[in-house]
Amino acid sequence: MSAKYQVYKDVSGKFRFRLRAANNKIVAVSQGYENKAGCINGVKSVQNNCQSYVEDKTVGDKMLSDPKYELFVDKALKFRFNLIAANGQVIASSEGYNSKQGCMRGIEAVKNSCDAVIEDLTGSQPAEIVEEPVTGVMDTGIAMLAPSNVVSSGVEVTFEGWLMDSKTGKGIQDAKISIIEHDRSFMADKLLGSGETAKDGKFSIPWTAKQQDWWDDTVELYAKFSGTEHYKPARSANYTIKVLWFAKPKK
Repeated sequence: MSAKYQVYKDVSGKFRFRLRAANNKIVAVSQGYENKAGCINGVKSVQNNCQSYVEDKTVGDKMLSDPKYELFVDKALKFRFNLIAANGQVIASSEGYNSKQGCMRGIEAVKNSCDAVIEDLTGSQPAEIVEEPVTGVMDTGIAMLAPSNVVSSGVEVTFEGWLMDSKTGKGIQDAKISIIEHDRSFMADKLLGSGETAKDGKFSIPWTAKQQDWWDDTVELYAKFSGTEHYKPARSANYTIKVLWFAKPKK
C-alpha cells in the first residue's frame, strides 16, 4: 500500500484530511474546512511544506521561522508534532506518541509522503465522529526543562520551559508562570519566583539557590500556571534540587 491523503467529512459536515502512511497508520490529520476546495488546498500546503525543518521544543531548540515542524509534549506527557505553514497556521497535527523517537518517525513519514495521492472519500462516505476543537476554556500544558540536580547556595538558577495550548501545541503568550516549592511538611508551598511567557510561550525565571528547610538540603519544585478565563490551569512535573551550603572562609 502506498501513502495517501484521504479527504472526508466529519460528523459536523466539515471537510478534513488525514495522511495514511504506507503501513496504513494515520500519522497526521487536519483542522475542519467549510468546503472541499479549502481542504484540498490544505493537503497541497502540507505537500509544499513537508520537507521543513524540525523545531524540538522539548530540548529548548532555537526558535525557527515558519514553515516548520514543532515537536512538543502535551498535557498527558505524550510527544506530538504540528506542521506549521509559512503564515503560522497549523495545517496538520499528529497523534500522541509515547516516545520522541516515535514522534520523529511520524515526521519522517510525512516527509516521505510529499507526493502521495489524494483519495476523495466524500462521495459515499458517511460522516465520521471526529473530536472537534475545544471552545471556551482551553486545556494547557507546561513542559519545563529539568534543572541541575545539585547547585551551590547563592548560585543563580534559571528555570526554562513552555506553556502550550494542549490542542494545537502553540505557545501561549503573556501568561504568568510561577515556580513553586512543594513543601513536604505541614507548611504551605512557597513561591520561589515568577515571570511571563514570551510570544512562543517560553518562560525563563531566575532563582538564587538557597535551602528552604532547616531539616534537609533538597528543594522539590514545579512550574505552575494558574489559568485565565480562556485557559485552564497547568503544572509541570516535580523536580528535586540539592542545594549545597558552604560557609564563608574566616578572614
